[in-house]
Amino acid sequence: MRSSFNWGITLLTFTASILASSTVFAINDSWSIEQENNGISIASREIDGSNFREFRAEMTLETKIDTIIAIFHDPNSFTQWVHQCSKAEIVQQNSFLDVIVYQVSNMPFLVTDRDIVIHDVYSYSNDYKEWTIDVKAIEGFVPVTDNVRITQSQGAYKLTQINDSEVKIVWTQHADPAGALPSWLVNSLIVDLPYETLNNLRELTKEEQYKSSKIGYDENGVPTHWAVKNF
Repeated sequence: MRSSFNWGITLLTFTASILASSTVFAINDSWSIEQENNGISIASREIDGSNFREFRAEMTLETKIDTIIAIFHDPNSFTQWVHQCSKAEIVQQNSFLDVIVYQVSNMPFLVTDRDIVIHDVYSYSNDYKEWTIDVKAIEGFVPVTDNVRITQSQGAYKLTQINDSEVKIVWTQHADPAGALPSWLVNSLIVDLPYETLNNLRELTKEEQYKSSKIGYDENGVPTHWAVKNF
């Protein structure tokens, strides 16, 4: 457990990682801007029936979708970009487009660490220029530990290749961080998770192993893997 603190994802930190409850909530379409800094815009809104706010984070990156997909598929990268993530591993890979991931997030002093099992489902447009990664907390797959297990979290990353060298990412998430945490405290920190996570992601896209990656496709054009170019 660490004393430092800032939260989105999973992906899953203090404000809860990767995003909304599995319970059906009514959505308020009124977004309030929380912060615009360093090319990252963060807004939030209330969700009827929930004490916790949903966030939306947006950023344009100088990269390609292949690079981001490669990072998302590499659990070894999560501790480098998902804010407060101390551990991540793939527990089941049904296909390249259907993955179940386990994550642990460090909490501040005197707060029990959180963990979560996340179901990632990838979809894409016919021209492969738009991708959506739906992320949702699920139960099972990993035995419950001394950590507090987050079971209500749902969101999505939407990636758009707007030109040859830029990708727009829009990340929405809503979660219940579980345990005895006051909603006002969680909501007051809603900026930190998405900001730190996207800022870290931007830096990671510059690393050669991801920058040079390409998505591989089968004979029907279905994405099946990623690899470094000319590997």
